Parts: sequence; structure tokens; C-alpha cells
Amino acid sequence: MTVHQIDVWLDQLPEDRRAEAEALAGLVRERAPGDLDEAIKWNRLTFTAGGDWHHWLCAVSVTRHTVGLMFHKGVLLDDPESLLGGSGRYLRSMPFARAQERPDAVAALLGQAIDRQKDLLDE
Repeated sequence: MTVHQIDVWLDQLPEDRRAEAEALAGLVRERAPGDLDEAIKWNRLTFTAGGDWHHWLCAVSVTRHTVGLMFHKGVLLDDPESLLGGSGRYLRSMPFARAQERPDAVAALLGQAIDRQKDLLDE
């Protein structure tokens, strides 16, 4: 994924949502332990480790009204502050404001997401 493709995705966002999306992406880039790959996947700025897009880690999701940080396997992450919401089988998300307020917690969740990248729920 080229920076150009990410810029094209960002350019189509409303100005306020773009600022929030850029801030969340910056938070992920700054706080993730190690380098992550990033690309526009599923109409989201998505991050993974080791080029493994089947087991992506997190994504910046932008809707008409909100920006949030989604964790692909968020249900598997230890979240003592209950920062993540959602009820899907795996996916959990955190609103922009909560992520901005709790960068250390985001960093901890990112570290866990990397450690558990290929884990699955016990059936």
C-alpha cells in the first residue's frame, strides 16, 4: 500500500473526520510495539503485523458520525478498563475520544493484539 492510496482515502473524508482518523492512525503508529503494515482494507485504514491481512490487528473506522479504533480480535484482549465495546464474535471497538484520552491503554491493547494475532476463541 502506498502512502498515496492512504491519502486518497483520507481526502474523501469530511474535514473533522479526517482529523480524527489521522490522530487515531498516528496514535497506532506511535504506540504500537514494532512496525506495522498499513493499507486501506474494507474501506478502513487497517493495520497488521508481518503482512498477515487474514489476521489483521486493528483499523481506523470512519462513519458519517463517528471515528473509532476497531480491534479484529478485541474479544480476546484483556480490557480491565472496559474501553472496548461491541457484541460481535471477535470485533470490538473504541470511540475516538476514549482512545485519545487513554493512549497507554491503547498501547497495551495493541501489544496484546500483536501477541494474540493468530489466536482463536476456544470452541
